[in-house]
Amino acid sequence: MYLNSALVVDEIRESEDGRVDLIGLREELYFDALPVLLERLCLFLDFAVTRDDRGRRHELEIRVLDPDEELVQSAPIRFRLPPDYSRPTAPLDPTLFEVPFKRFGLHAVEIRIGDAIVRRLPLFILPRDSGEPSVTG
Repeated sequence: MYLNSALVVDEIRESEDGRVDLIGLREELYFDALPVLLERLCLFLDFAVTRDDRGRRHELEIRVLDPDEELVQSAPIRFRLPPDYSRPTAPLDPTLFEVPFKRFGLHAVEIRIGDAIVRRLPLFILPRDSGEPSVTG
């Protein structure tokens, strides 16, 4: 299974016709002060599916790291594709809850399969005084 895309977003909405709307693409989060507990951190992941991926269990891990590469939070993700899964891609929308941020600076969101990092997303945690609105946590 290959990860086509990975995004940090504010919200994901799925419509009845199967369309997925990604709201608020994020690389930066602004806060008045730290520490803060972010209520939720939403991700959109899209995997390319091969014939061998169908009918089997898949596991990945999402890690949030601080500027010193220390682990902030980790979440295992497990899913199974049905044997008759017909789409060429498999979208996932994992959400991490109550993510603590103690320091401003460049954090990272890692998507891992086994020991391999398949994607590393930057996530800047910045003070609100830069003129951006705050994110409620």
